[in-house]
Amino acid sequence: MALSLVGGCGGATGPQARPASQRPPEAEVRTDRAPVERRFPQFGRFTGVEWAAAPLGHADSRVPGPTDVRLSGVATLAKADVERLLKEYRWVPAEEPPTVLGGIAPRVPEGAKWRTSEEFTSEVTRNVYTGEFHLDAAAGLMVFDAVNATEPKGS
Repeated sequence: MALSLVGGCGGATGPQARPASQRPPEAEVRTDRAPVERRFPQFGRFTGVEWAAAPLGHADSRVPGPTDVRLSGVATLAKADVERLLKEYRWVPAEEPPTVLGGIAPRVPEGAKWRTSEEFTSEVTRNVYTGEFHLDAAAGLMVFDAVNATEPKGS
């Protein structure tokens, strides 16, 4: 299943400079699990998710070729999966809080004790795409932000 893209970015003057009838819609926040489960099976059986996807740059149907897609979200992990992730990977305090698409930002709690893991990021992305993953173990939250996240082969 391909991600449904419903948002975009404007040119040098930004999307707000366009008349309302010509502005792209904001990226819709979604709660369906399947696209996230397929791309990030390492999360385990999360209990809930809110995510959004948006093309990067100015998508133009007159220009052939792929469009880079940014995918951001917050997944609520099962307690057993938080424990598994803490045992399997080395997590260190995050230098910066998570950065996500605008529609997801209000869903990222402030003041959380975010941790990151280079090992986890490498395993998830397989060094094929870029991504950041922030875990707040106490709250059981995984915040993700990736560009061109693909499904692992065989899934």
